[in-house]
Amino acid sequence: MKIVWKVIMLCIYVTLILATHIFIVNFLPYPFNHINIIFVILLLLLIVAPNKKIFWLGLVISYFSELLSSIPFGIGTSALLASLLTINWFQLHILTNRSVYMILLSATLGITLYRILFILLLTIYNYFYNLPGLPYKEILADTGWEVLLSSILLFLMYLFDLKFLKYLHSSARNARMYGKNI
Repeated sequence: MKIVWKVIMLCIYVTLILATHIFIVNFLPYPFNHINIIFVILLLLLIVAPNKKIFWLGLVISYFSELLSSIPFGIGTSALLASLLTINWFQLHILTNRSVYMILLSATLGITLYRILFILLLTIYNYFYNLPGLPYKEILADTGWEVLLSSILLFLMYLFDLKFLKYLHSSARNARMYGKNI
C-alpha cells in the first residue's frame, strides 16, 4: 500500500510541475514566459533535500515534457540531467556554503550550463541532419531572460523557505540542511 501512495504522489508531483511549466510558457507575457520552472523546482529540491531520487524525478518530468515539445527527443533530458548532476557536484564540492548568494550563483551556473548543453546538442543534431542553422541572436536573448528570471525565482523561493518556512521544518532536518551537527 505504501508503494501505491508513492506512485500516486509521484504522478501528482509530475503533473503539477508540468502543468505549472506549461502555464508559465503559454500564458505569461514575454519576458516572464522564459522562466524554466522545471529546472528551478528540481534545483530547489536538490538544494533543500539532496537525494538521488530527485534525479529520477527529473528524468520522469523531463521525459513527459519532451513528449509535449517539438524539439528532437532526448536533447532536453540529456541537457537537464547533465546540468543537474554537474551543479549537484559543484554544490557538494565547491559551493559547500548554503548561503543565499551561493544559491543564486549555483542557479545562474546551472541554468546557463543547461542552456549551453541544450544549444550544443541541438546544433549537433541540426548539423548531422543537414537542417538550417539556429537563430543565435534570438537564442542568446531568450537564454539571458531565462537565466535572469529563473535564477531570481529560485533565489526568492529559497529565501522564502529559509526565512519563513523554517519554523515548519523539524530541527533534525534543519540541522542536516544547513550544515549543523546534532
